[in-house]
Amino acid sequence: MRIGMIGAGRMGQALTGLFVAAGHDVVLANSRGPESLAGLAAQFGEHTSAADVPGAVAGSDIVVLATPWGRTEAAVSVVGDWSGVVVVDTTNNRTKPGPDGLIDIGDRVSSEVVAEFVPGARLVKAFNTTPVPFLVKGLGSSAGEDNAVYVAGDDAAAKALVGALIAGIGGEAVDTGGLHTGGWLQGMSGPLAGTLEMITPTDARARLAKALDQVR
Repeated sequence: MRIGMIGAGRMGQALTGLFVAAGHDVVLANSRGPESLAGLAAQFGEHTSAADVPGAVAGSDIVVLATPWGRTEAAVSVVGDWSGVVVVDTTNNRTKPGPDGLIDIGDRVSSEVVAEFVPGARLVKAFNTTPVPFLVKGLGSSAGEDNAVYVAGDDAAAKALVGALIAGIGGEAVDTGGLHTGGWLQGMSGPLAGTLEMITPTDARARLAKALDQVR
């Protein structure tokens, strides 16, 4: 696959390493332009390049949003048409770990907010519930039984494509449902957020079932 990676911080770099190791081509983009990413792209090797944000989106099979919450809207606003693009939202409405880092968005679901930034995109929430160091240790060449990755979204085909991407880096997608309910379950105010470890798909589904029972 060709993957457009918007954001080159800790999450963007972690996922780029996993995707490139699995044989994918990654195009990095950020707000500062491709020149600022040339050295980083070279570190990841020949399957990684740099472009501006529209260039990273164009022609990609999947676009990953790995931007800080406060910069996401501006980052994606430079793309004129998101229609049909499969977008993976890894963002969380926070500025830093801990309760004082949470950004208040009221009773809204963060991924539904992000979906408004990319109208027409086929948005899938993923890679947001586990901190980067644990995510990296649980996937890729070191992947074992603790390899569950929650996903949510309204487009079944988009979720299947993201699920295949996750499987290719040693993970197993666990579907939490549509973007409203599933996105809330995975979001900062939801019961599946903040898992400080990777868990097995069986455990992930058990936690999901318990969470759904509590909200019914």
